[in-house]
Amino acid sequence: MNDHFEISLVKEPKVEFGGDFICDDPKMGIGVGSFYSQSSNSHKSEINIAVISTEQLVTDSLKWIKNFENRIVATETVLKEKYGTVRDGEIDDEDEIDDLIEFEYEENQEFIKQEEEKIINKKYNPDFLGFNSETQLNCVFQNNEANNRFVKQRELNKILEDTDLKQLEKLDAVIDMIVSQFTDLIENKVSAVDICYIIIPTKVFTQLHSIRYSKTHINLRRKLKAKLIAIENTIPTQIVMEATIKGTKKSMQDLSMTAWNFCVASYYKAGCIPWALQVKDVDTCFIGISFNKVISAENNMLRSSVAQAFNREGQGLVFTWKNFLWDDEANKTRAPHLEYNYAKDLIKFVLGEYKKINHHTPARVVIHKTTDFWDYNDSQEHNELGGLKDGITAELGEDVKMDFVTIKSSAVKIFRNFGIYPVPRGTSMKIDDSECILYTTGYIPYFELYPGRHMPHPLHLKIFESDSHLDKICGEIMALTKMNFNNCSYFDSLPITIRFSKKVGEILQYLPEDAKPQNKYYYYM
Repeated sequence: MNDHFEISLVKEPKVEFGGDFICDDPKMGIGVGSFYSQSSNSHKSEINIAVISTEQLVTDSLKWIKNFENRIVATETVLKEKYGTVRDGEIDDEDEIDDLIEFEYEENQEFIKQEEEKIINKKYNPDFLGFNSETQLNCVFQNNEANNRFVKQRELNKILEDTDLKQLEKLDAVIDMIVSQFTDLIENKVSAVDICYIIIPTKVFTQLHSIRYSKTHINLRRKLKAKLIAIENTIPTQIVMEATIKGTKKSMQDLSMTAWNFCVASYYKAGCIPWALQVKDVDTCFIGISFNKVISAENNMLRSSVAQAFNREGQGLVFTWKNFLWDDEANKTRAPHLEYNYAKDLIKFVLGEYKKINHHTPARVVIHKTTDFWDYNDSQEHNELGGLKDGITAELGEDVKMDFVTIKSSAVKIFRNFGIYPVPRGTSMKIDDSECILYTTGYIPYFELYPGRHMPHPLHLKIFESDSHLDKICGEIMALTKMNFNNCSYFDSLPITIRFSKKVGEILQYLPEDAKPQNKYYYYM
């Protein structure tokens, strides 16, 4: 390791929109060039929606969505960017992607001193253009009322107030009510439906959002998602809180930013592409591999692996492989690693499905993993690097290029010696030719703003084997932090390859044993 560390700034990546317009800000890009799908022949001018909830909340939610048809003037912005961390192979993700869970900041966190928690910054939060056919978004929501389904309020109340039922039994009963209505929609819809919105009443959320079970918790959102995904001929869903619809959710963004985020996520779930990566190697397949503990009352050593594969258009595929045992004490580390054959079979399956679904054979494979890559020198049994390499060449041939990169959270912090803001996003401290500290969050010169309240957390990147330069790897990771289509943010703290892996894994834990997991990423959003 060098005694001298080289500090530099990774240039902010640009992404591509409709009309070949290229810029680094998604909201500006959509406003000028429109959605990328308008240039790639995958655009939909209408998104057909259905809603499931109580009759009152179905009516309220449709009125709320109708607000997005018109221009919405941006007002105050809440500075509350939250960050995921990567430790021991698992993602501790503060972001809840479906507006279902409230997050409270811990008392002992470091805060950036700012005069107010809310600001007005029209670059960071511009006016929403309006989701209609006359703006650059060129898309509308259509709702056939006959496709909406209703959960009876009195039946919900009966379940919630039943003193003979345990909390877990109440949760299952509520989920069964919603799944029954969703199944009826799938089987008896009177016209096409692209997305179904499920509105969770506040009373249900308050009582049942997380139920203690043995040494873990059963999560309402994740279990419900798994049940919906398992239904034959399922469609993408979006779970939304009643408090979001009514504007009473704590620390909620203003309606303009909510509209940007909601409409972009809906557009992507409808099978369209909001924007695409600008990368030199357009034939690259980006894959993220991470690990999750499996909910089990009998065995706390059970782990699952989740692989997420993305092309430059952000079209994501999700794969889970068979569970495996990981003994922390026997292996002398809490961070899981893969056996040779497990790694080889996993990557062959992922790439085979990627080729089949994308009708394309990648010339380069980049693998991001949340633990170090062990080879035969580390463990003959857990020679995962050898297994991944052999699996890639078996599927794609000897000429394919490969990059193997570990992404973890770093305890190292870099501080500026002036001003109130942290270092800029993109700040990189090179340790050697294969290792660096990279800030994917931080001060944004474009906005003249740091959109957060905590000191930003940098990532620790380490290349284990690569056909590419470290600078290129850093630039691509920065670009992949701009591909979270669950919102319309300028950046995310983690690349999309590993961003939602924990939530995907936790949803899959609830999947019935005889159910086949959906492989399209947007089903899990």
